[in-house]
Amino acid sequence: MNDILKWFGDEAKRLIATGVIILVILILIFIMQVIINRFQKKHRSRRAITVAKLIQSIIRYTIVIIGFIAILGVWGVNVGPILAGAGIVGIAVGLGAQTLIRDLLAGFSIVFENYYDVDDVVEIKGFKGRVIEIGLRSTRVQGWRGDVKIFANGDITEVTNFSKNPSVGVVEIDLDYQENLHRVLGLLEEKIGSLREVFPQILEGPNVVGIINMGPNSQTIRITAKTISEEHYAVERGIYRFAKELFEANGIKGPYQRTVVYYDKDNRKL
Repeated sequence: MNDILKWFGDEAKRLIATGVIILVILILIFIMQVIINRFQKKHRSRRAITVAKLIQSIIRYTIVIIGFIAILGVWGVNVGPILAGAGIVGIAVGLGAQTLIRDLLAGFSIVFENYYDVDDVVEIKGFKGRVIEIGLRSTRVQGWRGDVKIFANGDITEVTNFSKNPSVGVVEIDLDYQENLHRVLGLLEEKIGSLREVFPQILEGPNVVGIINMGPNSQTIRITAKTISEEHYAVERGIYRFAKELFEANGIKGPYQRTVVYYDKDNRKL
Protein backbone atom coordinates (compact mmCIF):
# COMPACT_ATOMS: atom_id res chain seq x y z
CA MET A 1 0.00 0.00 0.00
CA ASN A 2 2.84 2.35 0.86
CA ASP A 3 4.50 1.59 -2.47
CA ILE A 4 1.31 2.51 -4.32
CA LEU A 5 0.95 5.77 -2.43
CA LYS A 6 4.62 6.55 -3.01
CA TRP A 7 4.17 5.90 -6.77
CA PHE A 8 1.18 8.23 -6.91
CA GLY A 9 3.20 10.85 -5.06
CA ASP A 10 6.17 10.56 -7.38
CA GLU A 11 4.03 10.59 -10.54
CA ALA A 12 1.50 13.19 -9.43
CA LYS A 13 2.61 15.75 -12.01
CA ARG A 14 2.41 13.25 -14.86
CA LEU A 15 -1.01 12.01 -13.74
CA ILE A 16 -2.32 15.55 -13.54
CA ALA A 17 -0.87 16.36 -16.97
CA THR A 18 -2.44 13.22 -18.42
CA GLY A 19 -5.80 14.14 -16.93
CA VAL A 20 -5.56 17.67 -18.34
CA ILE A 21 -4.76 16.32 -21.82
CA ILE A 22 -7.72 13.93 -21.71
CA LEU A 23 -9.98 16.77 -20.54
CA VAL A 24 -8.77 19.00 -23.38
CA ILE A 25 -9.43 16.19 -25.88
CA LEU A 26 -13.01 15.77 -24.62
CA ILE A 27 -13.63 19.53 -24.70
CA LEU A 28 -12.31 19.84 -28.26
CA ILE A 29 -14.45 16.91 -29.42
CA PHE A 30 -17.50 18.47 -27.74
CA ILE A 31 -16.87 21.85 -29.38
CA MET A 32 -16.41 20.17 -32.75
CA GLN A 33 -19.69 18.28 -32.27
CA VAL A 34 -21.56 21.53 -31.51
CA ILE A 35 -20.12 23.24 -34.59
CA ILE A 36 -20.96 20.29 -36.86
CA ASN A 37 -24.51 20.10 -35.49
CA ARG A 38 -25.07 23.81 -36.15
CA PHE A 39 -23.69 23.40 -39.66
CA GLN A 40 -26.07 20.52 -40.34
CA LYS A 41 -29.08 22.54 -39.14
CA LYS A 42 -28.22 25.36 -41.56
CA HIS A 43 -27.31 23.07 -44.48
CA ARG A 44 -29.85 20.26 -44.66
CA SER A 45 -28.80 18.81 -48.01
CA ARG A 46 -27.64 15.20 -47.97
CA ARG A 47 -24.32 16.15 -49.54
CA ALA A 48 -23.55 18.77 -46.90
CA ILE A 49 -24.42 16.38 -44.07
CA THR A 50 -22.22 13.66 -45.57
CA VAL A 51 -19.19 15.93 -45.91
CA ALA A 52 -19.76 17.31 -42.41
CA LYS A 53 -19.82 13.78 -40.98
CA LEU A 54 -16.57 12.93 -42.76
CA ILE A 55 -14.86 16.10 -41.52
CA GLN A 56 -16.09 15.32 -38.02
CA SER A 57 -14.56 11.85 -38.23
CA ILE A 58 -11.24 13.20 -39.53
CA ILE A 59 -10.99 15.84 -36.79
CA ARG A 60 -11.91 13.33 -34.09
CA TYR A 61 -9.19 10.91 -35.20
CA THR A 62 -6.67 13.74 -35.44
CA ILE A 63 -7.44 15.06 -31.94
CA VAL A 64 -7.22 11.59 -30.40
CA ILE A 65 -3.92 10.77 -32.14
CA ILE A 66 -2.31 14.08 -31.15
CA GLY A 67 -3.56 13.64 -27.59
CA PHE A 68 -2.18 10.11 -27.44
CA ILE A 69 1.24 11.29 -28.64
CA ALA A 70 1.17 14.11 -26.06
CA ILE A 71 0.41 11.62 -23.28
CA LEU A 72 3.30 9.44 -24.40
CA GLY A 73 5.56 12.49 -24.21
CA VAL A 74 4.38 13.24 -20.69
CA TRP A 75 5.37 9.73 -19.60
CA GLY A 76 8.86 10.04 -21.06
CA VAL A 77 8.35 8.19 -24.32
CA ASN A 78 10.52 9.57 -27.13
CA VAL A 79 7.91 10.90 -29.54
CA GLY A 80 10.47 12.23 -32.03
CA PRO A 81 10.43 9.16 -34.31
CA ILE A 82 6.62 9.09 -34.16
CA LEU A 83 6.34 12.72 -35.16
CA ALA A 84 8.92 12.14 -37.90
CA GLY A 85 6.75 9.36 -39.29
CA ALA A 86 9.12 6.42 -39.04
CA GLY A 87 7.76 5.20 -35.73
CA ILE A 88 4.10 5.41 -36.67
CA VAL A 89 4.68 3.64 -39.98
CA GLY A 90 6.47 0.83 -38.16
CA ILE A 91 3.64 0.51 -35.67
CA ALA A 92 1.05 0.57 -38.45
CA VAL A 93 2.76 -2.17 -40.43
CA GLY A 94 3.28 -4.19 -37.25
CA LEU A 95 -0.43 -4.02 -36.46
CA GLY A 96 -1.42 -5.01 -39.97
CA ALA A 97 -2.71 -1.57 -40.91
CA GLN A 98 -3.04 -2.46 -44.55
CA THR A 99 -6.74 -3.04 -43.84
CA LEU A 100 -6.97 0.25 -41.97
CA ILE A 101 -5.38 2.16 -44.84
CA ARG A 102 -7.65 0.40 -47.33
CA ASP A 103 -10.74 1.39 -45.32
CA LEU A 104 -9.59 5.02 -45.04
CA LEU A 105 -8.92 5.33 -48.77
CA ALA A 106 -12.23 3.68 -49.57
CA GLY A 107 -14.00 6.12 -47.23
CA PHE A 108 -12.55 9.10 -49.09
CA SER A 109 -13.53 7.54 -52.43
CA ILE A 110 -17.11 6.92 -51.30
CA VAL A 111 -17.58 10.54 -50.25
CA PHE A 112 -15.69 12.42 -52.94
CA GLU A 113 -16.87 10.22 -55.82
CA ASN A 114 -20.42 10.56 -54.46
CA TYR A 115 -21.32 6.87 -54.33
CA TYR A 116 -23.95 7.68 -51.72
CA ASP A 117 -24.74 10.29 -49.08
CA VAL A 118 -26.18 10.20 -45.59
CA ASP A 119 -29.94 9.45 -45.75
CA ASP A 120 -29.66 7.69 -49.14
CA VAL A 121 -31.32 4.29 -49.47
CA VAL A 122 -28.76 1.74 -50.63
CA GLU A 123 -28.23 -1.99 -50.92
CA ILE A 124 -24.82 -3.35 -49.90
CA LYS A 125 -24.09 -7.08 -49.98
CA GLY A 126 -27.79 -7.92 -50.01
CA PHE A 127 -28.68 -5.58 -47.12
CA LYS A 128 -31.01 -2.71 -48.01
CA GLY A 129 -31.51 0.30 -45.80
CA ARG A 130 -30.92 4.00 -45.17
CA VAL A 131 -27.37 5.32 -44.70
CA ILE A 132 -27.20 6.87 -41.24
CA GLU A 133 -23.45 7.51 -41.00
CA ILE A 134 -20.39 7.56 -43.24
CA GLY A 135 -17.11 7.47 -41.34
CA LEU A 136 -13.49 7.19 -42.36
CA ARG A 137 -13.45 3.46 -41.71
CA SER A 138 -17.06 2.28 -41.94
CA THR A 139 -20.56 2.95 -43.18
CA ARG A 140 -23.65 2.36 -41.04
CA VAL A 141 -26.89 1.32 -42.76
CA GLN A 142 -30.25 1.01 -40.99
CA GLY A 143 -32.79 -1.49 -42.32
CA TRP A 144 -36.54 -0.86 -42.38
CA ARG A 145 -36.95 -2.92 -39.20
CA GLY A 146 -34.51 -0.69 -37.34
CA ASP A 147 -31.55 -3.08 -37.44
CA VAL A 148 -28.21 -1.38 -38.13
CA LYS A 149 -25.46 -3.06 -40.11
CA ILE A 150 -21.89 -1.75 -40.17
CA PHE A 151 -19.78 -2.24 -43.30
CA ALA A 152 -16.03 -1.64 -43.46
CA ASN A 153 -15.53 0.84 -46.29
CA GLY A 154 -12.83 -1.32 -47.83
CA ASP A 155 -15.27 -4.24 -48.12
CA ILE A 156 -17.82 -2.22 -50.10
CA THR A 157 -17.18 -3.17 -53.72
CA GLU A 158 -20.70 -2.90 -55.14
CA VAL A 159 -23.50 -0.54 -54.14
CA THR A 160 -27.04 -0.12 -55.42
CA ASN A 161 -28.23 3.41 -54.69
CA PHE A 162 -32.02 3.79 -54.82
CA SER A 163 -31.95 7.52 -54.08
CA LYS A 164 -30.19 8.83 -57.17
CA ASN A 165 -33.28 8.77 -59.41
CA PRO A 166 -37.06 8.80 -58.96
CA SER A 167 -38.75 5.50 -58.14
CA VAL A 168 -41.53 3.86 -60.12
CA GLY A 169 -44.46 2.25 -58.35
CA VAL A 170 -45.99 -0.70 -60.20
CA VAL A 171 -49.42 -2.13 -59.40
CA GLU A 172 -50.84 -5.19 -61.16
CA ILE A 173 -54.52 -6.07 -60.73
CA ASP A 174 -56.27 -9.25 -61.88
CA LEU A 175 -59.75 -9.03 -63.42
CA ASP A 176 -62.32 -11.64 -64.21
CA TYR A 177 -62.61 -12.48 -67.93
CA GLN A 178 -66.32 -11.66 -67.77
CA GLU A 179 -65.56 -8.01 -67.04
CA ASN A 180 -65.53 -5.51 -69.92
CA LEU A 181 -61.88 -4.51 -70.23
CA HIS A 182 -62.60 -1.23 -72.04
CA ARG A 183 -65.07 -0.18 -69.34
CA VAL A 184 -62.61 -0.97 -66.53
CA LEU A 185 -59.70 0.85 -68.20
CA GLY A 186 -61.94 3.82 -68.96
CA LEU A 187 -63.07 4.12 -65.34
CA LEU A 188 -59.51 3.94 -64.08
CA GLU A 189 -58.21 6.54 -66.53
CA GLU A 190 -61.06 8.87 -65.65
CA LYS A 191 -60.80 8.63 -61.86
CA ILE A 192 -57.23 7.71 -60.95
CA GLY A 193 -55.80 11.20 -61.50
CA SER A 194 -57.35 12.25 -58.18
CA LEU A 195 -54.60 10.32 -56.36
CA ARG A 196 -52.13 13.11 -57.16
CA GLU A 197 -53.92 15.28 -54.60
CA VAL A 198 -53.67 12.54 -51.96
CA PHE A 199 -50.02 11.65 -52.60
CA PRO A 200 -47.86 14.74 -53.24
CA GLN A 201 -44.81 12.48 -53.70
CA ILE A 202 -46.16 11.46 -57.13
CA LEU A 203 -44.08 13.12 -59.84
CA GLU A 204 -45.75 11.59 -62.88
CA GLY A 205 -48.93 9.58 -63.35
CA PRO A 206 -50.56 7.40 -62.20
CA ASN A 207 -50.70 5.91 -65.68
CA VAL A 208 -52.98 3.05 -66.69
CA VAL A 209 -50.67 0.99 -68.89
CA GLY A 210 -53.33 -1.54 -69.89
CA ILE A 211 -53.54 -5.29 -70.08
CA ILE A 212 -50.18 -7.08 -69.67
CA ASN A 213 -51.13 -10.71 -69.17
CA MET A 214 -53.86 -13.26 -69.85
CA GLY A 215 -53.77 -16.12 -67.37
CA PRO A 216 -55.93 -19.24 -67.00
CA ASN A 217 -58.51 -17.49 -64.82
CA SER A 218 -57.87 -13.77 -65.14
CA GLN A 219 -56.60 -10.86 -67.20
CA THR A 220 -54.01 -8.58 -65.59
CA ILE A 221 -53.81 -4.81 -65.95
CA ARG A 222 -50.92 -2.63 -64.85
CA ILE A 223 -50.83 0.87 -63.34
CA THR A 224 -47.57 2.81 -62.82
CA ALA A 225 -46.62 6.02 -61.03
CA LYS A 226 -43.28 7.85 -60.86
CA THR A 227 -42.52 9.12 -57.36
CA ILE A 228 -39.82 10.73 -55.28
CA SER A 229 -37.08 8.16 -54.67
CA GLU A 230 -38.18 5.36 -52.33
CA GLU A 231 -41.61 6.96 -51.81
CA HIS A 232 -43.45 4.55 -54.10
CA TYR A 233 -44.49 2.00 -51.48
CA ALA A 234 -47.23 4.17 -49.99
CA VAL A 235 -48.38 5.14 -53.48
CA GLU A 236 -48.69 1.49 -54.51
CA ARG A 237 -50.80 0.74 -51.44
CA GLY A 238 -52.94 3.77 -52.20
CA ILE A 239 -53.54 2.63 -55.79
CA TYR A 240 -54.60 -0.83 -54.64
CA ARG A 241 -57.05 0.67 -52.16
CA PHE A 242 -58.39 3.14 -54.74
CA ALA A 243 -58.90 0.37 -57.32
CA LYS A 244 -60.68 -1.89 -54.82
CA GLU A 245 -63.10 0.87 -53.77
CA LEU A 246 -63.70 1.89 -57.39
CA PHE A 247 -64.40 -1.69 -58.47
CA GLU A 248 -66.77 -2.29 -55.55
CA ALA A 249 -68.70 0.91 -56.33
CA ASN A 250 -69.11 -0.12 -59.98
CA GLY A 251 -69.77 -3.84 -59.53
CA ILE A 252 -66.47 -4.95 -61.06
CA LYS A 253 -65.37 -8.36 -59.82
CA GLY A 254 -61.98 -9.91 -59.41
CA PRO A 255 -61.14 -13.42 -60.60
CA TYR A 256 -62.26 -16.48 -58.71
CA GLN A 257 -61.50 -20.16 -59.06
CA ARG A 258 -63.90 -22.13 -61.25
CA THR A 259 -64.41 -25.87 -61.23
CA VAL A 260 -66.03 -27.63 -64.21
CA VAL A 261 -67.75 -30.92 -63.37
CA TYR A 262 -68.64 -33.40 -66.12
CA TYR A 263 -71.35 -36.09 -65.89
CA ASP A 264 -71.87 -39.16 -67.99
CA LYS A 265 -75.17 -40.16 -69.58
CA ASP A 266 -76.27 -41.79 -66.32
CA ASN A 267 -75.77 -38.52 -64.47
CA ARG A 268 -72.71 -39.82 -62.66
CA LYS A 269 -69.82 -37.49 -61.93
CA LEU A 270 -66.75 -38.29 -64.01
